Amino acid sequence: MRAVLAMFIAVGVLSSVPAQAAAPVEAGKVFSGKEGELVAVVPLSPVESKKALLRVQGTGSELDGKALPYDVRESGDYVYYTTEIRGRSFSTLIARPASGGTRSYTLNLPGKRDGISVSYDDDRTKALKGEEVYALHQKQKADGTLTKLMAFDRKAEVAEAEASLAEPVKSMNAKCGTSVKVAIDWNSISDELLKSYSIASYCESPFDALETLCATPEGKKAVLAHVKDVSCRFGDALKLEVQAGRVAWTTAKDASNQETFATNYFTENLESARGQGEKLSERLRLEKIRVCTDNKGHYVALMPHERQTVQLAYGDDKKLVQVASPPWVLSGYHFLEPRFFNKTMNSSFRGLDMRVYSEVELSDEKKTCAVRCGDRTIPFTLLESEKAQELVQKATIEPNPQQYVPYALLRDQQGRYYLVERGFQPGQERSFRVYIGPKGNLQQQKMTDIVSDSEGEIFATKKGELRLLLDRAASSTWLEKKKKTELRSVPVDENLPLIYNELGVYTGARLGTPCDDQ
Repeated sequence: MRAVLAMFIAVGVLSSVPAQAAAPVEAGKVFSGKEGELVAVVPLSPVESKKALLRVQGTGSELDGKALPYDVRESGDYVYYTTEIRGRSFSTLIARPASGGTRSYTLNLPGKRDGISVSYDDDRTKALKGEEVYALHQKQKADGTLTKLMAFDRKAEVAEAEASLAEPVKSMNAKCGTSVKVAIDWNSISDELLKSYSIASYCESPFDALETLCATPEGKKAVLAHVKDVSCRFGDALKLEVQAGRVAWTTAKDASNQETFATNYFTENLESARGQGEKLSERLRLEKIRVCTDNKGHYVALMPHERQTVQLAYGDDKKLVQVASPPWVLSGYHFLEPRFFNKTMNSSFRGLDMRVYSEVELSDEKKTCAVRCGDRTIPFTLLESEKAQELVQKATIEPNPQQYVPYALLRDQQGRYYLVERGFQPGQERSFRVYIGPKGNLQQQKMTDIVSDSEGEIFATKKGELRLLLDRAASSTWLEKKKKTELRSVPVDENLPLIYNELGVYTGARLGTPCDDQ
């Protein structure tokens, strides 16, 4: 009787203790990577809440062993599992559409640029116990582990940003041979800015720009002379100032091309190491100039050109004249030189007859220079940079000396030539001259009138009229004392060596090319 009574008492006591509530979780899944990375995904009930717990393992990151809460966000065919890490939104797992209607999964870790590819693991999924993940979550929530990882820590963020910025500062100092220090104005940076943007990447732009400038000797000298420390702050617009060695950089979260802005500012506003108001841009321009000499008092300067790489100039140590630039399909190392013919060159390179083009041959690597005039190559000596800069600074640089160039060439049955020249300099394209005579002895005619219309051009001289019909079926004519002579057109482009070497018009003329004295 006592035993039965004891049994009833025990049952009564047990029934009075409330049953432990089941963990509010749904069936989960486990995904694994090739290096042992694991991520368990445990949806929370109800599924419609779009909440889940993720437990990451085997990554060596601060997420390992944590059961963090996540929002499940769908965007088209993508699914993002997003939590907060130190106050920032962070998508640890991303599901993407893949071929065959499947999905691919990427595990992202704080501080790592590249994600880890993970895939569904059936065996581990079967062994997963969602209630254990939930229990771990509850424990870590209670002991502050999750709060510590998820809460915003301004002090730690500041330290991390300064440590990150230290790398480009160190790199710049190494490149420039400087000991520049940096200070961030943290009063200009709110918590929201710190959460949403990489402060170091915004503050590093002037250091990247300075490091780029130090790739050149003159740029390095200027940075050594004029940059001692850099401050960085956030503002509404980009701004850069340099005063007494102090660089004040104001960055802006929405501004683009910040390194370019900084590079342009330093180039245009920083003084060169030579001082006296000379801007770095001028010194950098001079630094890029190469000068070669034939050691006979003649020099060819190769100056930077935005479109054609270089602009050539030729002359002596007192005066250099610009060499006429070639058509845009050629680099500025080439120049038209019909007095020197090279039969081995291409007669139709992109529509140009390369047989009448010569060039300057330069090798910075080998420190060699030569001028090719037709099929002749004349060795030149490449000057040292300092001497080249000094020569260009002292010499005057003048326009190309050519005033007129061939426009049209015609010939009659008696072998007499009719050459029409057109003005070469800008604004002189409608200025013409006419020469008439046998090969080797063409004489300039005194012009009395010029008529140009849709039918052609009439050049009236004291001796007669030259009616020029270019690109037309009808023949051009010469009218002298009412006697009309039909003329045959001789293509200028195909007969430049004839025009410059045999007609006599250009005998002894200087064309402003490096071959003038060869």
